[in-house]
Amino acid sequence: MSVLFTAEHRQAVAYAVTCGCAPATDQATPLGSYDAAVRAALAAGAAGTRGPLPGCVLPDICPHSPLLVEPLDPDGPAPDVEANGANTRLLLAALGLDSQEGQDAWGQMAADLFLGRVLIALALAPEDPGAPWTQSGRHYDGGRSAGYLHRRLLDLHDLAQWCAAHGREVAWA
Repeated sequence: MSVLFTAEHRQAVAYAVTCGCAPATDQATPLGSYDAAVRAALAAGAAGTRGPLPGCVLPDICPHSPLLVEPLDPDGPAPDVEANGANTRLLLAALGLDSQEGQDAWGQMAADLFLGRVLIALALAPEDPGAPWTQSGRHYDGGRSAGYLHRRLLDLHDLAQWCAAHGREVAWA
């Protein structure tokens, strides 16, 4: 199980043709419809026949990668925080949003309420010594470095503040 914390979904206001890296997406010309973006991606040429996109951080690889049509959020790129299974359970427990073992963890909450939970978790969180990676057969459960909990709570704090500033709820799934 992996969970992504981010802003609640909003309908796209435009679309960008991108290789997937943030600088190329930021420099792409916004297109008014999905269909227009697909046409632009096809007109740019097939992988291996075009040059790198402006702003691409991997210009040697970009020309050989397929182009993506990415929706553009009306408020700009929202921050996100992703955590693997064990670390998701750690974060949710710290926020008082415990997830049962083996169940999907998802939800949505007003930014100010989520921010309050983050602030309480920051105040109460013990020092995090980290945890080693574990393996059971072919299943790996990610470990975490010392201080992980505090760093991720600070990331969630930034997310909650961004959501509050843009009138959005915090969502996770």
